[in-house]
Amino acid sequence: MSKTEIRTIIKFLWLSLMSNQEIYDALCKVYDAETVTLRTVQKWTLRFSCGSSSIHDEKRTGRPENKALRKKLKTYIKDDPYASTRELAGRASCSKSTVFNIIKNELGMSKINVRWIPKVLKESQKKERIRLAENIFTLLSDSSQHELVYTQDETWISWSNPRKSMWLLSGVERPVVEKPSIRKTKLLISVIFNVNGIVSIVALPRGEKFTKKFFLGEVIEHFAKNVKIPKTKNEKFKVKLHFDNAPVHRIDANLLAMNISRVPHPPYSPDLVPCDFFLFGYLKMMLEGQNFESDEDLVIEVHRIFQSIPQSTLIRVYTEWMQRCKKCIENNGEYIE
Repeated sequence: MSKTEIRTIIKFLWLSLMSNQEIYDALCKVYDAETVTLRTVQKWTLRFSCGSSSIHDEKRTGRPENKALRKKLKTYIKDDPYASTRELAGRASCSKSTVFNIIKNELGMSKINVRWIPKVLKESQKKERIRLAENIFTLLSDSSQHELVYTQDETWISWSNPRKSMWLLSGVERPVVEKPSIRKTKLLISVIFNVNGIVSIVALPRGEKFTKKFFLGEVIEHFAKNVKIPKTKNEKFKVKLHFDNAPVHRIDANLLAMNISRVPHPPYSPDLVPCDFFLFGYLKMMLEGQNFESDEDLVIEVHRIFQSIPQSTLIRVYTEWMQRCKKCIENNGEYIE
């Protein structure tokens, strides 16, 4: 059957007050099931409902001149580089596929996700990042210091850790997972390690706040009990502790009294914190698929995961720490990917 004949029948049945499904079923009953699709029926009944009586395709304006369209799209993208192909197609009065082909094949552009950074750094902050990154790089360049340099940070971990990926048969609808609630049961832990392994894991008791008093009295005291701190005054042989610049971490005078040197950390620099660029990501990946009923069970599993990390991996982490500091210096203080 010709398209015109099919559309005539659709129009007649629609005027007989039949639904789209009834029209489609009637056509399939009389003709081959592949003669027409339900989507085609819906398209033409919608057109008739909007007042059109024609069963013929509307005249098309033809393909627009690519050169002019390319110029338009280039201008639109310059004005709004975040615009979607749908928005650009609407402004240029053409199809999304045309827009996509021109942008990709003729303009040589592709859409990428923006890179999130912790903070837009001022020039003074970039210079400070460079200065302190140079200090850390120089310190770690001496491999004999790796056993003396410890790094600390804290993170929240959850009782419930659903997996983020799964196997599905082709064509099966992807399931949805609810975004974790801010009220989700979780636990704050502090971790300190060096190239030889994890030396301190301290969990914040439920109901307490992670204050300077807790950091000094629990985290640092636990660290001092587990690490032999030499009484030497020679800076080269002193135990050195690295952590970020959070307000609760301002205990330099207390560390000095304990004969522990503080390794100054660059401002707004989570990209230069080993716990951030390796340890906590590794922990949360290993916890995927596990659920816990108590803080005690969660802490036991955290200990097991951390203690299973090979020393060779921690040595590579310190090497990457050095490389990141070097890259920060070479990039004039900009963030590391």
